[in-house]
Amino acid sequence: MKKQILSALGVRPRRRLTIAALLLPLALAGCSSPGESSSTSSESAKGEVSQAATDTVEKFKSVTDFVSPGPAVDVASLAGKSVFVIPLLTTNDYNIQINAAMERVAELADVDFEVYTNEGQPNQWVAGMNQAIAKGVDVIILSGGTDPRALEPQIKEARDRGIKVVVSMFWDTSAQYAPDCSGLSVDCVDGVDAIVAAPYQTATRLNADWIAVDSDGAANILVVTSNDAGPSPGQEAAFKDEIATACPSCETTFANVPISKWTTSVQSTVQSELVRNPDIDYVVPLYDNMASYAVAGITAAGKQGQVQVVTFNGTPAVLKMIQDGDVVTMDVGESLEGAGFAAMDNAFRLMAGMEPSRVADIVPVRIFDTSNIDEAGTPPEVNKGYGDDLEAQYLEVWGLG
Repeated sequence: MKKQILSALGVRPRRRLTIAALLLPLALAGCSSPGESSSTSSESAKGEVSQAATDTVEKFKSVTDFVSPGPAVDVASLAGKSVFVIPLLTTNDYNIQINAAMERVAELADVDFEVYTNEGQPNQWVAGMNQAIAKGVDVIILSGGTDPRALEPQIKEARDRGIKVVVSMFWDTSAQYAPDCSGLSVDCVDGVDAIVAAPYQTATRLNADWIAVDSDGAANILVVTSNDAGPSPGQEAAFKDEIATACPSCETTFANVPISKWTTSVQSTVQSELVRNPDIDYVVPLYDNMASYAVAGITAAGKQGQVQVVTFNGTPAVLKMIQDGDVVTMDVGESLEGAGFAAMDNAFRLMAGMEPSRVADIVPVRIFDTSNIDEAGTPPEVNKGYGDDLEAQYLEVWGLG
């Protein structure tokens, strides 16, 4: 059974959402700025591509094998338990798809499932936490980017009331989870019982590997970051590290555009960098929501057919650009269905008195380019292309198959 808990402000039409609301967790600050260059250039190594990069690209072009979250769970014994979800916000496709996957599973398990409607404001998340605590639910899931650091007092109160808390798709897979926070490589929130890590840095490394292979080891790359987006500093560091190994002669420049300026500044930043450095042949906006503006910048600079866009998230609109032979040539997709299943799996484990799953790379990711884009559907669909048996595999783990 699903209940919609309305915030005091209600839900506004999607067209009125800010770009900031469309992304994922916001937090850490980085330090790069437009025009900052980080090059690993060596004439003697020109054209060299690591074998590891080549192998990795081939691996992730295919559907990856199912990764089990852990031992079997007797989900049938949890009927009547309750899960309360506080998403980053409830009106964008990213959260809608994750919520839909969780709801499907909850109905199969006969577990009460509630979603707190909000517009991405921390004060609304606080109100949602207070409602969940007052109701005495069994598990609260902070889903799809909700920042737990804005909710530390409420998370502590939930713990004191015996309510478990799962944080999904906020921290990167590089965060090594431990219940007492000692093993987390990022800011930790005491009282969080389980996390579902997001593949931010994995995707960024795949971007670097693909470019190395596609360019035959001779790319000049512009990476467009957003230092006010929580994952971005880690992604920038991951790209620098990966490209240095995968493509020793590749040259990389980083340009920072704050989230609030995507609609006004990504295009102009890309255009300016292409004029300043006409040798750039790859542009990497870290997230799909920046991609259309990057394409516009390339067009404005008159560089169509000379510069490619490589990005991350796998949203249908951007995947269709690949399918249509547009400027976008590769996108690392993530299964939002898989993110929803993983979050509910942890909720089930906690309600059953089991240890949470600590599998880091649990959300399926895949490289989509011209060689396999049609497997994402024609036109592409949000969860298509990651294998047909993901739900069946989870249902078997849960004893619901």
